[in-house]
Amino acid sequence: MRSGGADAPEGDGGGIRAVSRAFRVLGAFSVDRMSLGVAEIVRETGLPRTTVLRLVETLQAEGMLEFGADGQVRVGTRMIGLAAFADAAWTLPAASLVRMRELAAATGETVSLYVRRGLHRVVVGQAPSPNMLRHVVQTGDELPMWGGSAALVLFGLEPPAERDELIERTARSPESQSDADTIRRGVESALANGWSISHGRREPGNTGLAVPIPADPAAGADAPARRAVLALGGPTIRFTEDKIPGFVAAVRACAEDIARTGLPPALH
Repeated sequence: MRSGGADAPEGDGGGIRAVSRAFRVLGAFSVDRMSLGVAEIVRETGLPRTTVLRLVETLQAEGMLEFGADGQVRVGTRMIGLAAFADAAWTLPAASLVRMRELAAATGETVSLYVRRGLHRVVVGQAPSPNMLRHVVQTGDELPMWGGSAALVLFGLEPPAERDELIERTARSPESQSDADTIRRGVESALANGWSISHGRREPGNTGLAVPIPADPAAGADAPARRAVLALGGPTIRFTEDKIPGFVAAVRACAEDIARTGLPPALH
C-alpha cells in the first residue's frame, strides 16, 4: 500500500470523506513499513490524532488493522483475503511477464505496464533493468498524470469527449507541474506518432518512452486499444537519438505480443 501523504486529495470527485480518510490510514503502511505508531500515522496522513485514533479503532473492528503487543499498529488478518483477491485480479499472465523481461534484457532499461486511476497512473507490472543505474518504480506505485510519456499515452486512450476534462482536472491538481496546454500538446503528439517520449519531465535525468497496448487481435479489427500502456524507462544518457527508433520498435513489438498473451484479469 502506498501513502497519499498529507497533501493528497481525499478522493477523486465525490465520495464519502470518512472512507477516503480510512484509505489514507491504510495507505500509510507498505512492505517497508508494516508496523507503525499512531504518531507516525498522523504524520504520514496529515490527519488529526483524534481522527486517526477513531479510524484505527474502526479498522481494527473490521479486522483490517490490529494493535501488536508493543502498541504498534499493523496490518490485520482480514487483509490476507483482500490481498489474495487483488493479486489474482492484477497479476500479469506468466507469458506476458516473460516477454517484458525479454524486452528489459534486450534494451537494458526498466519495462513497466501502466493503467490510469483518477489523476494518477499505476504500475501494474514491471521487469527491472539489468543495469545498476536504472529507473526504479515498483508494482503498485502511483505516479502523477501531469507529466511523463506513459501519462500522455494514457490520456490519448480516453474518449475524446472525456479527455479534455481529465486534462483540465490534472492541470488544476495541487501537485501538477504542467498547465493544460502543455499536457494537451503532448497528448496530441502521442496520438499523432503512436508513441511518446519524455526527457526529465517528472524526474531530472530520467527518460520514459511509452506505447499503448493494442486491442487483442482475436477481438477483431474494430476493437479499441486497451487502456494500458507499456513504457521503457531509464537514464536519459542512454536514450540517445540513434537508439530511440530501435527502442520504439522493440516496445511496440512487446506491446503487440502482450495484447496476445494477455493483461491482468481486471483489465479484461
